[in-house]
Amino acid sequence: MKPRIAIIGFRATGKSLLGRKLAARLGWSFVDMDDELVASLGMSIQEWVELHGWEAFRREESRLLADLAGRDRLVVATGGGVVLEPGNRTTLRESFEVVWLRARQTTILSRIRSDDRSAGYRPPLTSLPLEQEIEVILKERLPLYAETADHALEVDGLAPEAIAQKLLEWARSVDDSMIWA
Repeated sequence: MKPRIAIIGFRATGKSLLGRKLAARLGWSFVDMDDELVASLGMSIQEWVELHGWEAFRREESRLLADLAGRDRLVVATGGGVVLEPGNRTTLRESFEVVWLRARQTTILSRIRSDDRSAGYRPPLTSLPLEQEIEVILKERLPLYAETADHALEVDGLAPEAIAQKLLEWARSVDDSMIWA
């Protein structure tokens, strides 16, 4: 098993929450790429995108991913769009065990609407209403997630602890010789 796990998936699928839980259970470090980018950029993602655009944000995201690929015993919660860049997909496949958290569109919509920080933390990706945006962006990204992932895990209707346990079981199945916390 590679000594790094990346969790990919659409917004609000639980990448950050589950990544933290998995890292704690493995005794590994955890990095939320969005949080790391906010800290290094000195402003929210929404502010950065408004000032510099999505292309500049994707460059910063790629730079961070390349840096993280050199660290060991690390669980990374990626941004939902990290798979848009072909180089990022290559980095993920070559340097990480990649888990894709999958959720239905209705689950994603419900989670985004119920998350108070979504509006400021997750800038719109299109000018479409949220429900249509999710549909359009999911259609674009699903093949990219599938191409990149080593393992897919459906998260609809599961409690975070149950999903974390499934992730831990998956990690053990990949390499049971590792020392688990």
